[in-house]
Amino acid sequence: MDLRQLRSFVRIVDLRSITAAAEQLRIAQPALSRQVKALEAELGVVLLRRHGRGVVPTDEGLRLARRSALILEDVDGLAGEIGGAGQGLSGVLTLGLPPTVAEVLATHLVLRTMEEHPQVRLRIVSGFSGHVRDWLIRGKIDLGVAYEGQRSDAIRTRPVILERLFLIQSAATGPADGTPVTAGEALGLPLILPNPEHGLRGRIETIAQREGATLDVVLEIDILPTMLAFVKRGLGHTILPLVSVIDHVRAGRLVARPIVHRDIDRTLVLMSPLDRPVSRLSTAFSDFLIAEVHRLSTSGEWPGTTL
Repeated sequence: MDLRQLRSFVRIVDLRSITAAAEQLRIAQPALSRQVKALEAELGVVLLRRHGRGVVPTDEGLRLARRSALILEDVDGLAGEIGGAGQGLSGVLTLGLPPTVAEVLATHLVLRTMEEHPQVRLRIVSGFSGHVRDWLIRGKIDLGVAYEGQRSDAIRTRPVILERLFLIQSAATGPADGTPVTAGEALGLPLILPNPEHGLRGRIETIAQREGATLDVVLEIDILPTMLAFVKRGLGHTILPLVSVIDHVRAGRLVARPIVHRDIDRTLVLMSPLDRPVSRLSTAFSDFLIAEVHRLSTSGEWPGTTL
């Protein structure tokens, strides 16, 4: 198989018609049919089923189309990167973000990328910090943002921002003025936290050990809206970055209390692979991303952070 065949096959699957694909690709329909038959013969499977209104891909055909689309995007991105070395950024870049970061950064970053680098196609996937690291090591993403934790010989990290964590309480039980609280006091309360695989939970457990505190985790919930719903009901408290709850705090539904004397914080880092070449696009986009995060922090759109 070659790239020409894969492009043709993806177009056929998209249009569900060999005739329509032939017209768009400006290829004779019999020639396009022969390409499909050649692919089926090479792979030893049926890729398309014909019917009166066109074609329907088999399961194998769908898998081939999806994988081919990814391969073709990578090839197009590589061609744009090498051919446009002296021009603006172009190509496809996949970025991994933790959920709390994605909430504040994803939309902003997509819009800013469209404005500043219209030839860049930005993909964003979201997962816990551990998942983002794993995706980067396996080559599933080009860059990853995560909270500093376990180090890896396969990953290069750049500090991006320091994010303070706050004690989050129901407005019905917490002080309305957001009175500061010590780390020991915060960690001694009944807490609603993510499961132990979550980077935030690991950070809180590390600080609890430092403070000699025993955590009282009354609920383990990974879904932020659900966690906050239980906090608002007064069934427990939680510890989160301010940006995750700022709308609830401003609306008077929750109280965010600074943790003082010994701050609880975590460092956000940008990760790139050490075991494979980093593209010009990834290098330039890294600087762009960090600049945008700093812009959000200094403008107050990402509260509770320090450069």
